[in-house]
Amino acid sequence: MNYHLMIDDKFINDFITDAEKAAPGNNIYIIDQHLEQAAHVKSPLARFAPYHTPAFQELVKGIGANDKVFIHWLSESAVAFVLSLPEAVPAGVCFWGGDIVEIPFSRFKRTIYGPKTLKYFEREEERTKVEWNLLKPKLLFKTFKRRYIKYPKSERHIATQRDRFFRRLNFFLNWNEIDHQWIHQHYTTNVTLKYFFYNVNPQPDNNGVAYTKKEPGVTTILLGNSATSTNNHLEALEALAKFKDEPIKLVIPLNYGSRQYGDWVEQKAVAMFGREKVNALRDFMNRDDYYRLLDEVDIAFMPHYRSQAVGNTLAMLYRGKKLFLHHKSSVYQLFKRYDVNVHDVANVPNMTFDAFKTATAPEEIAKDIVRMETIFDTGKKMQVLKELLS
Repeated sequence: MNYHLMIDDKFINDFITDAEKAAPGNNIYIIDQHLEQAAHVKSPLARFAPYHTPAFQELVKGIGANDKVFIHWLSESAVAFVLSLPEAVPAGVCFWGGDIVEIPFSRFKRTIYGPKTLKYFEREEERTKVEWNLLKPKLLFKTFKRRYIKYPKSERHIATQRDRFFRRLNFFLNWNEIDHQWIHQHYTTNVTLKYFFYNVNPQPDNNGVAYTKKEPGVTTILLGNSATSTNNHLEALEALAKFKDEPIKLVIPLNYGSRQYGDWVEQKAVAMFGREKVNALRDFMNRDDYYRLLDEVDIAFMPHYRSQAVGNTLAMLYRGKKLFLHHKSSVYQLFKRYDVNVHDVANVPNMTFDAFKTATAPEEIAKDIVRMETIFDTGKKMQVLKELLS
């Protein structure tokens, strides 16, 4: 039996469908959430049992050497559970990104944040702030302890546990071999790569004809994918500031992630470009509406240093949009190996606006779509799942 330790996320439903096609009846799907709190997972095969509950212990009590465990989001609870199992039980992890390269917080921060965003992260997100209120000495001491005493100890514990986890990990499920190489560069491990990707459904409707209602004469730029600091928004805004007097519009998705960070980014963007040129998305949009919005975009500007925003990236390429990624990103590096037309955000300060906005030629768009089908091969993925889960 395959035990899948999962979170309540929009990609999980499609994975359950694929896993049942590959190995029907041979999977148990456990969601680390109470049913009444779940927002995304709708599959009747899902079992809702947070990892700390007796219900979870009941579901996993029979795991043995003939079973496999697969983690879909590497939380510390999932790490601890795998480490509690006999080493004879094979374990795999499906790569999401932030659950690996951002944890522990301090370990990899200089490789995933731009220099200015790093300062924001260290100031606002890395550690709990001290409540400097002399009238509340207990609160002051408690928050001081969390920031300066408990935090380093906690980080060391997480790092030690993850070192142990990767030493005993068997399978790394991902489509990008460069991320697999990253694991081997940062951990002592013998983990093997198994080809896999979640279904992001990026292709446009209407038989490939993009829906559009964009304002004529205006270059619309999609900036980042979420209100998370790994988007490196500040570096991106400063790179694009040279075009602030040109006919442009920024669409900035800030509708999930940190509300505080989203407010900060929106304020920075408006201050630099003016309210009329900034469309900050702050409210939830369903996937269909969001993809229709992407049809209006001319350029996607994704300044992430780590693997992130893959669904947005593919949606842009399938729609023939011009795509800027950062050369440090493993997505950029793999796409370059396949000769996909992607541009480096680091080159923008040296570009003219005409060069920046020039669209990708139709024949190159067609080639990119073919290359995407090679990189994201559904038939190959299903064959690997069948071999792995049967």
